[in-house]
Amino acid sequence: MHTCISAAQAEPVVDYLTRYSGLHPGDLDPSVSRHHITTMKAAYLQLRQLVDAGCRFVGHGLQKDFEMINVVVPPDQIVDTVDLFYLPGSRRISLRFLAWHLLGQQMSNRLQDTHDSIEDARTALQLYAKYRELSAKGTLQENINNLHAAPVDSGACPRCNWRSPRRRQRRVGPSARVALAEGSGHAFARVIAA
Repeated sequence: MHTCISAAQAEPVVDYLTRYSGLHPGDLDPSVSRHHITTMKAAYLQLRQLVDAGCRFVGHGLQKDFEMINVVVPPDQIVDTVDLFYLPGSRRISLRFLAWHLLGQQMSNRLQDTHDSIEDARTALQLYAKYRELSAKGTLQENINNLHAAPVDSGACPRCNWRSPRRRQRRVGPSARVALAEGSGHAFARVIAA
């Protein structure tokens, strides 16, 4: 069960933007919600207590999240997976692709075209553990280089369109298909001429 933040609504919600928010009708109504509902003020106070206690926050794209809610968190208290696997001069990689490439798992919420903050948080923690594991082995930089060189399911260059595959085999265009090649416990997508 996770916490939803509720604020007094002046108008009824017409579109919950579930794909981005993960909210469904009833989630913000204390009488029917299956989630713990709290006020914005209580959520800010809890967050402030955690920051003041020196807690480290692990997540993906946290800097933007903190900026959006106007909370200042010291940089040494933020572990952002978007930055952990960043290669200078290239784009930042999505949580979904990092999970697929480094952990060998699909994010079920992304396959259903919705957002689940709990799954995102758990995945970010798993990626941080993977980061620490690769650092301890001395193979972090090699893995980051491989990550940024990984082929993608659409046939586009990694700088343009990193996406994890949704199926084992998928038509991309009239003359190409994507197949997964499994090797050493990891799956990689490659484009094969049809």
